[in-house]
Amino acid sequence: MKRKLVKIMVAIGLIGSMVLAGCGGSSSSSSSAAASKSETKTESTSSASSAASKSESTSSASSAATGEVTYADIEAPAGKVLRSLPVDKVADEEIRIATICVQNNPWGAAVVVGQNFAKDTLADFNCKVDVISVSSFDAMEWTSAVENCIASAYDAICFMAISDELQPAVEQAEDAGIAVFLFNCDLPDTARVSFYGMDDIQAGNVAGQAIADLMPDGGKYAIITGDFSVTGHENRRKGCHEITDAQSNLECVGEYENDDDADKAYSLTTDILNANPDVKAIYVTAGGPGGAAQALIDAKRDDVMLICHDVLDSVSDYIADGTIDICIDQDPFNQGYQPVVDAFNYLVAGVQPAEEVHTYEAIVATPDNVKEIFPELF
Repeated sequence: MKRKLVKIMVAIGLIGSMVLAGCGGSSSSSSSAAASKSETKTESTSSASSAASKSESTSSASSAATGEVTYADIEAPAGKVLRSLPVDKVADEEIRIATICVQNNPWGAAVVVGQNFAKDTLADFNCKVDVISVSSFDAMEWTSAVENCIASAYDAICFMAISDELQPAVEQAEDAGIAVFLFNCDLPDTARVSFYGMDDIQAGNVAGQAIADLMPDGGKYAIITGDFSVTGHENRRKGCHEITDAQSNLECVGEYENDDDADKAYSLTTDILNANPDVKAIYVTAGGPGGAAQALIDAKRDDVMLICHDVLDSVSDYIADGTIDICIDQDPFNQGYQPVVDAFNYLVAGVQPAEEVHTYEAIVATPDNVKEIFPELF
């Protein structure tokens, strides 16, 4: 059943309204979640083509020269913006880059799309990219994957630093002379070359402000996170609390892990509704929001607001019909693509990434604007 579309004011907090040079250095701005479609598209523009719409991104990828460096003419996939372009230079000797991502949810699959696009693109430049999958957010599994890449003597490794437990592996790679590029979760105290992703504290702020705006008279809400041990998930949860804890009329009735699994999100949502029939909002910080959305539909609870992350095929219809009220996107395609291309440029031409920390803007999708911002999903 379709839900009544709720127009609310949200502190969108454009995460990195300008690409930042350091973590936590971005400033937030406030605007309406139901802002005009043209304004939303402007907010969602990437650092690679800050004045271009998605449809113009292909032309922005034409050959360009900066100093003595010329960049290749690459056509972006439909609906995507290429935040970096490879230098137009074939490596004298084969360059080998490993890129690692979790494969336990649709977000990970979207990252792999970007990784594979970089792989196919760079194959013409004598660069071999190996896309490596891990099955969970277990730090030991990630450490093992990175250590295997070190033993295989890759020239660069791109991966998620899911927790501080990965720091020794990063340092080991650096000691071996392997360039490290991190995405989604950062380790800023290491000598990694660059980081790519959202400021998750501020992303959580956006969610927390959405809860406050959706519930002006106060009430109960719950949080379903992926894993309490994953830095990015925790930062979003904490960022949400920074806003909601300041509101005396808001009560968090529980916080639960779903391991980024939609079925677990479904069961947890059902349990939350049964235990707290007066709950007004649920925030899913990580994977599996489609399960939460389906649970609300099956329970006929169109009065419960759902806030989540990542505008993907698995949730696009739920956003469009109003089951999901706010969805905060973090550009998983470029989290997969951009670090690999920047690693190639760094290795083959000595090009330093544009920033040490590439902070992606929050793209806030609502039932009112999702088809305009993400037409490729409909």
